[in-house]
This record gives sequence, C-alpha cells and structure tokens, in this order.
Amino acid sequence: MYHQYEHSMTFDSQGQGGVYSANASTGSSNTSSSRQQHATVKRRKSIESDGSLELRGPMEVDGSVKSGGGVAFSGNFAVRDRIEAYGDISIVGDLRCSSRIKAYGNVKIDGSALCVDRVKIFGKLKITGTFEVQGDLEVWGAITINGYLKCKSLTAYASITTVGDQSWYQTEQGEVVHGAKLIQRTNYEG
Repeated sequence: MYHQYEHSMTFDSQGQGGVYSANASTGSSNTSSSRQQHATVKRRKSIESDGSLELRGPMEVDGSVKSGGGVAFSGNFAVRDRIEAYGDISIVGDLRCSSRIKAYGNVKIDGSALCVDRVKIFGKLKITGTFEVQGDLEVWGAITINGYLKCKSLTAYASITTVGDQSWYQTEQGEVVHGAKLIQRTNYEG
C-alpha cells in the first residue's frame, strides 16, 4: 500500500487559485496557522492495495485506484483512470472518475459521483444523492435510488426501487430490468 503523495495543492478558503507545496512527502509545508485558511488537495499517481483502502479527500489521482478489498472514499476525489475493487465501494462526498468503475461488492453513494465511462457492479447499488454514468451501467444486485441516477443505458438483473416522490432515474438509450420496478413512498398512508 503506497501512501506517499506526489504533490500537494492548496486552495484559499474561497476555493480560488492553487499553489503546489514544496514538501510533497509530508502532504503540506504550511504552518499550522495557514493550514486553517487553506484546504490541501493531495495528488497521487496511482493507489493500489491487496487489502481494503480508506481514502480521505480532497485528492486527485492521476492514475487508477485498485483494491483487493473494499475502497472507502471520504471527501472530494478526482480519479483520472479506472477504479476497481474486489470488495465494496463507499463514496461519502463527491467523486469524478474519468474512466471505468468495477466493483465485485456493493456500491454505496452518499453524495454525488460521475463516471465518464461504463460501470459494472456485481453487488447492490444504493444511491443517496446523484450518480451520473456517461457510459453503460450494469448492476447484478438490487438498485435503490434516493435521489437521481442518469446513465447511457441500464442493465439491472434485480429490482430497482426509487425512494420518495423526488427520486428518479433516466436512461438515454434504454434499459433492461429483469426484476421489479418499485416506488417506495415516504408519506404514503394506506
């Protein structure tokens, strides 16, 4: 498991302008008083582990993220290559992946995620927020949407459940759903 950062980028508190820090191996060269005024964006070439990973953002990964276990993303992330996990993928915050996502476990999104290429999930998909896939989405387990899902095409081998009246999904080129399509009402009085 590598945890040395290649570069660090700091932003002022309004989110304008970035400055690379001189001390990349420690993640930041700022003093403690200036750390309170700046958010540090860590930069990595790639992240690979035989076990599970717990990553905290903000972080930019120029390569891929591969894990022999699960991957937990907490914070804001930009991954320029693919994400592959043999366990679960958990996203709390924002994630942008410029390539593919493949998970052999469940995927849970609490925030927002954007994937430029296709996504393949062998477990369940649970969305609390938004998930946009600009390629094809294939899910073998149940899909639960409490928010919004958009994809080019959807193949679901189990059920799709939208939670509440404000939750929905959209496909650009169609869908194949082998299970039931369910709507769970939050204010239903039967």
